[in-house]
Amino acid sequence: MINNRIKFRHLQCFLAVVQQRGLQKAALKLSITQPAVSKTIKELEEILQVRLFDRNRKETVLTRHGEIFFSHAETSVNALQRGSDLMQRDFAEPLIRIGTTPTLAASFLSPVLQRFRGRASNIKASIITGTTGHLLAQLRERKFDLVLCRDVDAEEMAGLSFEYLFVDPMVLVVRPGHPLLQGPITNPADLRRYTAVLPIGGSVSRHAADTYLLAHGLPPPTDFIESLSIFLSRSYTANTDAVWYAPLGVVKQDVASGYMVKLALPPGGDETSERMTLRPTGLMMHAGSVMPVSMQIMVNVIREYALERRGETE
Repeated sequence: MINNRIKFRHLQCFLAVVQQRGLQKAALKLSITQPAVSKTIKELEEILQVRLFDRNRKETVLTRHGEIFFSHAETSVNALQRGSDLMQRDFAEPLIRIGTTPTLAASFLSPVLQRFRGRASNIKASIITGTTGHLLAQLRERKFDLVLCRDVDAEEMAGLSFEYLFVDPMVLVVRPGHPLLQGPITNPADLRRYTAVLPIGGSVSRHAADTYLLAHGLPPPTDFIESLSIFLSRSYTANTDAVWYAPLGVVKQDVASGYMVKLALPPGGDETSERMTLRPTGLMMHAGSVMPVSMQIMVNVIREYALERRGETE
């Protein structure tokens, strides 16, 4: 076990005496007095309970014990210096570039950034939203450091790594007072009487919405509005009789506040299709990439918050 009485100043002073081969020259290098150097070396020898130097009129040389300690002290101080230099360079980086879908930007990334800024307020983050396919193409071109999105098929994962974070199930919400809330929905076909607000065509969330309908024996709606904008989807749903198909995380606060009401549908008949709507959300990066300290902090915060989300939905 490392003796916790040994301080960095002891190691720094010890190495200076070795390198300068004398107390006086070491004192000049450290910009302190020679008695201060002598006192520090004496403290270190008392802690280690060995003599580190033999002193004569010409120079100060290491004892056998001093030579053993020197190799380890030098390695330790050099390692600390390299770590300090790395952190200074890392925290001087301008920003972390994050790509994410609009739904995750609103429901997941916003609280993540709040925590991250509390731990590393001097690091900037650039957030760009888009469809999953577009984000992955940009990630491959290294225009992003990481991407938050839903799981994709294996052929789209070449050269990338996917780390599971949580599952965000698809739900249907409407405004308070909606006609569908007058009684239990016994026939899912009743949904077709109302405009559907859907994720944009071709997106992973749209596939989840279509699969959700399939699980309940319904074809994709013919009367619909599709958009990547959460603001537009929320506003339109709040002011019409539309039915909004959205990941739970996006509408969770709206439902909790009473601004939206979650529809309760009878269980779907196709369990396989029902499970397909629960495609995982995860963190994607270049496979085998080495993260700088700033990225490690960000990824750790993402993992922490994802663990909390899993506790709420799984």
